[in-house]
Amino acid sequence: MKRKSAKPFYFACAIIVVIVILAVFGGMLKPHGLTNADKVVLHTEIIDGQMTFSTPPFSPNATYLLGSDHRGFDMLSLLLNGLKYTLGYAALLTALRFMFAVPLGMWSGTTGRGAGVLRAMQWVISAVPAFLFLYPPLAGMFFGLGLNEIDKANPHSFVLFTIVFFVMVTIIGVFPLAYQIAERARFYNQKPYVDASRLMGGTPLHRILKHIFTSMRLELLYMAISEFILVLFLMGQLAIFNIIIGGSETLVMVDQLVPGEVPYLVYQTKTGEWTAMIAYGAKYIQIYPYIVIEAGIAFALLILSLQFFLYQFKKRAQL
Repeated sequence: MKRKSAKPFYFACAIIVVIVILAVFGGMLKPHGLTNADKVVLHTEIIDGQMTFSTPPFSPNATYLLGSDHRGFDMLSLLLNGLKYTLGYAALLTALRFMFAVPLGMWSGTTGRGAGVLRAMQWVISAVPAFLFLYPPLAGMFFGLGLNEIDKANPHSFVLFTIVFFVMVTIIGVFPLAYQIAERARFYNQKPYVDASRLMGGTPLHRILKHIFTSMRLELLYMAISEFILVLFLMGQLAIFNIIIGGSETLVMVDQLVPGEVPYLVYQTKTGEWTAMIAYGAKYIQIYPYIVIEAGIAFALLILSLQFFLYQFKKRAQL
């Protein structure tokens, strides 16, 4: 039988290497700074002998290849700087899910205890998209704490909201992941070499550490990458509806076209975190569509690249 070419797998690995390089060195590669000194309040330019004035956001031009935001920060610089934060948040949420799901799933799959409860919880959570579980309480908390109002918003409320975000996104993914791990652990627990260990007096913990976990290493890695992509996708879904995490800078905005309009807050990421960029750009999609389009394309390419790597990894590992 003709051996399948490994080129797609190596190409997928090369894409991941590029993503990692951009995440690690993006802050150094950005063409413009992102400090308070780099903010642009007013831009002057002489056109046909007359001085013209413009305020940010600036559309894509020779100076800002991808345009700027309301602070005058370069969009390309924000995206390069923010990639590591997006990946970092997703990695932390994935790690938290695994921290609870792996021991729970391994123990249930090896001993059979709690299998019914785990199956029921997995069914309940998987029956409804995670977004529908998360958005109502998170949105209620966001507006309930007044994070969109000038006279109520404060840093402590935003920290509290971020903690609740992490807790809820973690819990919503623990039981489906634990059930998946339990099913695979149950499969390996029935193998002759594991059964022999049990007959020789091996404890469930011994069987998990010495036999089942070792046999599942590649599968767990596959699950981790898959879960990482799911977390990223969920973060993107929530961002469209303004549910984001990470450090934010508030700008007081007033719609000058509406007489007597009450000022409102606009949250802009200080770091350039991608889902926060999507949430910010979605508010101005009709006026400054390039903001959300650029952030959205970058985010979509990231997920597609990870999906491509996951597919190639699965073929390579024959899972």
